[in-house]
Amino acid sequence: MKTASSKNKNFTIRTANLTLPLVKMIVQDIVVLSKEVSETRERLDYLVGGRGGGAQDDDYAKELESIEQTNELKSDRLDKFVNELTQLELGAAQVSEGFVDFPAMREGEAVCLCWHLGDKEVMYWHPADEDCPLRRPVDLPLIRQSGDRSFSNS
Repeated sequence: MKTASSKNKNFTIRTANLTLPLVKMIVQDIVVLSKEVSETRERLDYLVGGRGGGAQDDDYAKELESIEQTNELKSDRLDKFVNELTQLELGAAQVSEGFVDFPAMREGEAVCLCWHLGDKEVMYWHPADEDCPLRRPVDLPLIRQSGDRSFSNS
């Protein structure tokens, strides 16, 4: 998801922060749902593994199948939430951990403005080829290109 293309939208700090109310709602849902799907998958794997290899037609097997179907529906919802971020042209490679990348340019270089669930606003960035945990605080070049006039005469 960290591809740079002239077709892709580039965000400024200001435009990224304007999208945050929607992004926060989507990411909160993704983080919660991702955890639920993952934990349910682990429990199902454990339970099915303890049943042996034979096909069993009992209430327990039917219950496991029902849980599996419910988990698949949750997984489909999760995919739809991630797709919403993609449609907003955001990077969602680490969204299950609460990170979202906003593609941007910094002094002619492709970078990502990085937001993490719990951050009040977009305050970090990283080069497009690095992961979110290596992010650094926004700096003057990024602030200037956002159009904040208080920094334009520096």
